[in-house]
Amino acid sequence: MTALGAVGCSSLGRGEPLLTQDITALPESEIDLARASEENRLRLIDPQFADEVTVVGDRWGIDSARLFFKESNSLILAEETDAAALRAATLSVSQRVPMVTYDDSIRPQISQLLNDLDVDRILVIGNVPWASQSGQLEVIHDPGNTKALGEYTAFRFDSKVVMNRERMVDNIARLDSSTKTELKAAWEPLPQHLTKEKMPAIPAQARRDAQMAPVIVATKDSPLANVVNATAYGGTVFVMEDPDPTATKAGAAITAGLSDGPIVALGPEFGSVTEFTHKITQGWKE
Repeated sequence: MTALGAVGCSSLGRGEPLLTQDITALPESEIDLARASEENRLRLIDPQFADEVTVVGDRWGIDSARLFFKESNSLILAEETDAAALRAATLSVSQRVPMVTYDDSIRPQISQLLNDLDVDRILVIGNVPWASQSGQLEVIHDPGNTKALGEYTAFRFDSKVVMNRERMVDNIARLDSSTKTELKAAWEPLPQHLTKEKMPAIPAQARRDAQMAPVIVATKDSPLANVVNATAYGGTVFVMEDPDPTATKAGAAITAGLSDGPIVALGPEFGSVTEFTHKITQGWKE
């Protein structure tokens, strides 16, 4: 806690941290790269991520689920649509459980993930061909309505409409498990089906980050499942305007001093670890 306290009191003479999700809205003149580097250096970090630069290239959420969750009693399996992804994000972050975007090509990997994370409950969102094969897994088919959210979680959700695809990653990254927000796509309604059955509970799990998450970065083009899993884990996801940290001063600040980690990039747009590390080292040129 001493390191976090040092940032809060600010050895650089500022009361509030510079590195927040709103840094991309600041004018360049208000971004102090030395201060950003110090804030990154003073972070308390989970030893799992210490001195590691990670780029998650998988688009389905398999690798990010493994990275951020060592076990989970539940997993959300979502159809590859925007509406299903936002529904999955809503529940995943609320209950702090991982999600995967379904594709036929990764069915064996999904089965392995379920086994490795010791999952005993799957929530299926959208048109996903998944049924319980052994009888040991509980498979829940989501009806897609707001009422079901309350039955899963015992909380009331306020709806928020995401106006366009460009805003999806940012809206997901700003979800908070303590404020129950149901994200909906303005351009794509989520199909609903009527059911008289009350939906079973999906128990909330404890935060996994223990307030020691690495720096986590994404762009508007990052795979949604990766952003969901990082947010459900408890990490703060910084949405960069460009995957190249040298392209903007805000991007350089977010990654300042992290060429040896700890940092996790949530999409293939960041390039290889070597390429990303090189860009971080280059930094911002006035």
